[in-house]
Amino acid sequence: MPELENQDGSKLNRGEKKCRKALLKIGMKQYNGVTRVTLRKRDGLIFVVNDPEVLRSDGDGKSFAVFGELKMEDPNQRLQQAEAKKFAEQSQIAAQKAASDAPKKADSDEKVDETGITAQHIDLVMDHTSCTRAEAVRALREKNDDMIQAVMSLTN
Repeated sequence: MPELENQDGSKLNRGEKKCRKALLKIGMKQYNGVTRVTLRKRDGLIFVVNDPEVLRSDGDGKSFAVFGELKMEDPNQRLQQAEAKKFAEQSQIAAQKAASDAPKKADSDEKVDETGITAQHIDLVMDHTSCTRAEAVRALREKNDDMIQAVMSLTN
């Protein structure tokens, strides 16, 4: 069996070679495409074989033999990793949102002529619509310092 002797990865010991050879002799065929095998016990223990070599019975196809390094996995650690991934995605979305709000903040830096417009109205429009000062002034100027109409125009 030259394909068993020249495999990439870890070296096979003599017993494992004999076992594989015997399984191939009784008709088991290599089954490709499996990336992970997980065994879960009733008490919550999880055993995992990553990148296993799987043999499948030729006849009914219901019997499998799995070769690879068996590792014990902690389900709590897996939940923590999932939560960390979720947190990272949320922070990335927040960063993208902040980047899209950057042009609005640039607007707030520009100087707008506020003559003829009540400063209290500007503040109230900004509070109600979460807009920049420049946007509030423009809306109030368009609506002749009518605070209610300015808020309505900015929220539509």
